[in-house]
Amino acid sequence: MKIGVVGLYSNENIGDYLLVESAKFLLKKHSSDIALKDIDVDPRDVDIYSGRRKINLRLFDVLDRYKKPLFTVVRIPLLRYWYEYFSWWLKVNWYYKSVITDVDALIIAGGGFLKFRTQGLNYLDQLIINIAKKRNIPVMFSAVGIEGYDEKDIRCRKLKKAINSDVVKTITTRDDIDTLRDKYIDNPNIKTAQVGDPVFWLKDCFSIRRNTDTQKIGINLINPNNYKAYGGEADYFIVDNFYKNLIQELTMRDADFYLFSNGMEVDQKFGRRLIAAMNLPKTKLLHRPADSQEFLEQMSGFKVILAARMHAGIVAYAMDIPKVGLIWSEKIDFLANIIGERETYFNEYELDHVKIADLLCNSDKLTIDNKKKEALKKKTMKYIGEFLDDLHKEQDDK
Repeated sequence: MKIGVVGLYSNENIGDYLLVESAKFLLKKHSSDIALKDIDVDPRDVDIYSGRRKINLRLFDVLDRYKKPLFTVVRIPLLRYWYEYFSWWLKVNWYYKSVITDVDALIIAGGGFLKFRTQGLNYLDQLIINIAKKRNIPVMFSAVGIEGYDEKDIRCRKLKKAINSDVVKTITTRDDIDTLRDKYIDNPNIKTAQVGDPVFWLKDCFSIRRNTDTQKIGINLINPNNYKAYGGEADYFIVDNFYKNLIQELTMRDADFYLFSNGMEVDQKFGRRLIAAMNLPKTKLLHRPADSQEFLEQMSGFKVILAARMHAGIVAYAMDIPKVGLIWSEKIDFLANIIGERETYFNEYELDHVKIADLLCNSDKLTIDNKKKEALKKKTMKYIGEFLDDLHKEQDDK
């Protein structure tokens, strides 16, 4: 049996790499004899766009560049939908058709795949499911994020129609099971469940040892514009000011803190601005991790972290590293509640730098519910296993 594992393999966020690697680990754990095929949902490798496919990429870039000015003037949602759909079709549909071959099933490996307001993943979901339908390939969405629902938005309606296809067999979510079941899913044959993020399996998947003697505090960085991008009210100035106040507070307490990112250049750039603005030693900003292993090594050197990116918090949770978290999107609010740590996660109206500094400097009081973690891990594995077992039964019946 060969399974196509769909994920974000080549963007800058190490959290997305870890999702794919953890999902592949779980697949192999259940069935060691299956073959896995990597399918990058949005390939960034320029070698993929060689020959005449360079034209596809250039046209996509042109359409993407003119999208914002065009639809600032032309406010027609239907036209915008088809403009964006065509842009993504032009960029990646040919690639999907070439790689979604010789596979018995597709597993979409975690991440915020069921959303329509940012990133364009809704269009990619549709393109992949369309090809799967034509080729009768079963699909599972494993531990994906459900980021909003709006019946009035054509992007949402089209996404809903796509995921209710008969080739979609299972959808598990790491967060909003109610929205998935009550609003998105009409097809009674689709199995749904709330499970843990695959990265909860991190310690089983990677051989990383945590430094238990360290006193270092890790300050995870986030693009300050993310709050606004995800519908919040906190602007760049508010988030920037919070970080500066927190750094000043930790400095006054002689805390051994370091800034670090999940690998995204926009976050690393923000870190460099903070270093310059506050006249901190350059060593206070850890270098941008190049891969999963390097990111995990950085994380293992912290006693406690401030988790700004969602997967910094998830990695800390998996590695038993105490954390305080920032909430800038609904998905992080769900995470904080699911793992039972909402009291140590702070939304945009709760950014009290003194309180957060107190928690970071007294991290022995921060606890992790390992029983809950193990239960969530088992549920993630359970539904992946059931999907694979059903595939085996179908093959045996043929």
